[in-house]
Amino acid sequence: MIHSILALLSAAMVAAAGVTGTADEVSGLTGATDGRTSSTGRRTLRHVREPLTLFDFDPHAMRGKHFFEGILHYRERILEANRHRILPREAYRCALCGGREGTTLLEWVEGYHVVRCHRCDYSTASFAIESAKTHVEDVYASDLYYEKFARETLAHFEYRKNRMGAERYRYVIERLGLDPQRARVLDVGCGAGLFLAYLKDRGVSARGLEVFPRAVRFCREMGLDVSDTDLRDEPDGAYDAIVMFDVLEHLDDPISTVSVAAKKLKPGGFLVGYTPNIHSVAYELMGSQQNTLLPFEHVGFFSDASFTYLAEHAGLRVYSVDVFGFDVMDYLLMKEYEDKIEYTVKLRDMMLLLQGAVDRLRIGNHFRVTFQRPVDV
Repeated sequence: MIHSILALLSAAMVAAAGVTGTADEVSGLTGATDGRTSSTGRRTLRHVREPLTLFDFDPHAMRGKHFFEGILHYRERILEANRHRILPREAYRCALCGGREGTTLLEWVEGYHVVRCHRCDYSTASFAIESAKTHVEDVYASDLYYEKFARETLAHFEYRKNRMGAERYRYVIERLGLDPQRARVLDVGCGAGLFLAYLKDRGVSARGLEVFPRAVRFCREMGLDVSDTDLRDEPDGAYDAIVMFDVLEHLDDPISTVSVAAKKLKPGGFLVGYTPNIHSVAYELMGSQQNTLLPFEHVGFFSDASFTYLAEHAGLRVYSVDVFGFDVMDYLLMKEYEDKIEYTVKLRDMMLLLQGAVDRLRIGNHFRVTFQRPVDV
């Protein structure tokens, strides 16, 4: 296992050294210059000259020591409840464009698979959704989902809020040049409200929408403005930024939802989405065991080409697409479960450095896409 990681590190660093990009394409390092951690949670380098962006985080503080074991347990139980929804390969239909021709990317169990569309390049998972309402009730309103939510999110809320909230603030508010005193932000699929809580602490006007009833209750108990109402009910042209952190992959009709979101933006406003990248090192190493597969939750997976397709059909333009993942951490957490060795502790420095090189090559397992509503709409 160690040999495979070291080989990947070597290849990634060599390849990264030959990659060029603008400052907008690849963020440089910020903060201290002596190899320490900066106040933003980013790490800096002393010897590597290529502009790698490294995020300093503690996997166990963020996800717990038994994350991968929890993933496997959740998959067993969600399969029991939803195996009847698995569709045969011949029933394939792209969830983004409706195309019928595609290539199978990976297979999980009992015929569950993911197919990449030949028309728009979107990759769709093979399970039926009779209606959005029924799907939400079956998956997100269940006790099983709450157990996962409590284990992975609520138990680590403060750490996630302070680390991930700060990074999201920098990426959305600061990077896009929004005035924190005047900007209005809508967080669609806000979950436990970690970003909203961070914005509230900084006086930013923000509202959240969430389909999971217990998450809505949790957010309201913190004094956050969160509702379970429909996105269509929000006022048109009201928001400077709409964020969808880990939401796009859950949508059964991405074009319809994003088209509605586009109308809620002010002209020139931004829609920012974080979503898994199936064309990544994590999937290369882990295959169908990659935790972002999330059977019966993640409807599909985007690519650069399918982001463009979505934007063109939703009245937006692609402003930027970045890649920042947790490939190495996810792989090491899987190996921790298998070998009972705390690799993310013993190999932490290597984990962070390797992830920076992987992201530099744009093969990390999470996209950050920013769409913009044209001003002349």
